[in-house]
Amino acid sequence: MKKILMALLAVFMLISGANAQDTLHDLTPKEYRKLKRQERKLAREQELLESREKIIAMVHDTAFVLEVNTFIGLRGQTESVSYLTNFFAADGADAVIQFSFDHIVGLNELGGFPNHGTLIQYKVESDNPKRPIIVLGRFRLTSGAGNIPFELAIQDNGSARLSLTNRRQRQITLSGRLVSPDETSVYKGTRLFKE
Repeated sequence: MKKILMALLAVFMLISGANAQDTLHDLTPKEYRKLKRQERKLAREQELLESREKIIAMVHDTAFVLEVNTFIGLRGQTESVSYLTNFFAADGADAVIQFSFDHIVGLNELGGFPNHGTLIQYKVESDNPKRPIIVLGRFRLTSGAGNIPFELAIQDNGSARLSLTNRRQRQITLSGRLVSPDETSVYKGTRLFKE
């Protein structure tokens, strides 16, 4: 798919570049706008394809950070949160999730604390390019609070939605954008439980 799209883009650029001087003068303003829209559309498709490949590589390597900007609680309440202090990260077999709310005083200077754990199940579904990339998994918290199943759905542009299920089969949902650990600017707070 990528090779076909790249070949079409190259042929299109060669044709439009070779005939640009003659063709651009012959085009009506409407045809010129249509040509520019097609060029932008092809460029956007190529950009999304490259982004999807980068995301697939990150989730297969289990090296990513979900910078959370929206929190949906157990009762469906929605709250905007800062991505700097609210995140879910995976690094190899290690997982970290941190919540921090402005109106709740917590154990560190942020009002929240990171929960460290270990990934015990992890499966990536990325076969269909027309559907989001899905990561299904489960992680065990170091604190001994149990295993937490999760589902991470990632769009080609990097926007993602993480659903965590508790023991009573109720969910909290976090949404934001997925980035590589090198690109993130999250602040990890003080651990509540020592190993």
